[in-house]
Amino acid sequence: MPKITGPAAQALVEREIKAHSDGVIGALARFDGRRAFYTWLDTVRALEEFINLPLFGLNDAEALAEAIRLLRLDALDPGALAPIRVALAAKFGKAFAERFGATVLQASAIGAAFRMHGMFEAAAGLATVEHAVGYFQSRRRHLAAILYALPAVGQGKERLERLDTINQFLPLVEHSSVTLTGLYQNLMLARVFPDFSLDVGAHGFIANHHYEPLDRTFIEPERAGILEMRDRIAGGAPALEPVDPRLLFSPAEMRNNIRLIEAAYAEFDLASTTFGPVAAFVRSSLAGCRDGYSVKLGARDFDRLASQAGLSTTMREQLVHRGGDLVACTNAIAPFIVVGETLVSTVTFLGRYLYYWKSACLNRSRRFQIRSGFIFENSVKAALAKQGFAVTSVKRIDRKEFDVVATLGGVIYNLQCKNNLVDLARIESDPARFARYNRQLDRSYARALAKEEAREVLLKHRLGIDEVRHLVISRFPVATTNPRVIAFSRIGELRQRLGV
Repeated sequence: MPKITGPAAQALVEREIKAHSDGVIGALARFDGRRAFYTWLDTVRALEEFINLPLFGLNDAEALAEAIRLLRLDALDPGALAPIRVALAAKFGKAFAERFGATVLQASAIGAAFRMHGMFEAAAGLATVEHAVGYFQSRRRHLAAILYALPAVGQGKERLERLDTINQFLPLVEHSSVTLTGLYQNLMLARVFPDFSLDVGAHGFIANHHYEPLDRTFIEPERAGILEMRDRIAGGAPALEPVDPRLLFSPAEMRNNIRLIEAAYAEFDLASTTFGPVAAFVRSSLAGCRDGYSVKLGARDFDRLASQAGLSTTMREQLVHRGGDLVACTNAIAPFIVVGETLVSTVTFLGRYLYYWKSACLNRSRRFQIRSGFIFENSVKAALAKQGFAVTSVKRIDRKEFDVVATLGGVIYNLQCKNNLVDLARIESDPARFARYNRQLDRSYARALAKEEAREVLLKHRLGIDEVRHLVISRFPVATTNPRVIAFSRIGELRQRLGV
């Protein structure tokens, strides 16, 4: 297997990026973009429901929940699916049950096709409904990218049939979109590591360095997530409006989410930032939701609601996606998509944008930056305690500050908690810039470890233990060869990684 390094390795990655990007755009271009958009939108809704149903829509103790999770897709039994559809129709309505049933049939069929073509890893992700939930979660951004791209790049006349959507687009996602994510990561890694190399074989290449930016549930890291903040809501949870239990998504749920976000981050006065006007606009735009999921506004209505909410021209532009290359579509965060004369969104896209904008507003606050560091330390302590570490109360010795100090098996573990913000979108939009910042963080973390080693005697004297191990826990993953720099997303594996 030949090995290539340096500029030759980067050039190979760049050629592959172009080939796969052109392949995706070419495949989408043959469709009638507007019609295909709405057909794919219905599929995206069905997939969102498919993901959320076992996670949030059912009580785990329900027999129906277990029957759905364990339903086999790789050897689908229509007799097992039939009573599930009946139960879902009674609980969530006939249309919901039909969408779920269609998704099961399509997922089963594409899984069989993957196996037939030797794509066994993808096929394994579609073995059962439980497997498929994780599979579709991991590909959400790629499924959304197709939705963002279709109106602009779909210049052909081919019709996209609803029953054929997953069959048309999932192989494209699997073959090219997911591959592109890895290729851009390799392009960044080639700029980070001088010894970066590719082992080239008949079926592609394998890099000698890897980078995993997401957590186990495929969520990007953030300085202080809402789950960490909910317990800090002053005065308890805010009053929420009733939500129809037959709907997994709804405007009422979206409005409740806004209330929860505002309450969770009230100590940082979030509502007084530009989050307030954006939240007001989202609330009013929900009047354009007629089916509980999609939101449609004419250009005049959009401008009127934006004016009433007090949005600047720049903020309005950030709310609307108007096309772009595949990288722009894959990393798009704007909730509205221009489709002809209509601006189209969904309650999930609006929720995702609000969550993004919440972080954008808070990350500019020095007070939030400081407080989120303490919140992060508490999350690290909780993760350590869960694994059997004894978290000490040590915070300061001889005017020297320590983040988290724990003990286990006669060893002191001194953890520096680093909450430096990393924009993961730049891996694809600007890999060179991402690599420069990554190298800066890596060097900074190495200096932090050296600093801790120089003063470890303070910990030894205070705790009466002679062995000290120093670690950096980084909220945002860093591409590094330093085994003592650990991403927080992997802290649940800390004991295994340390061999203790």
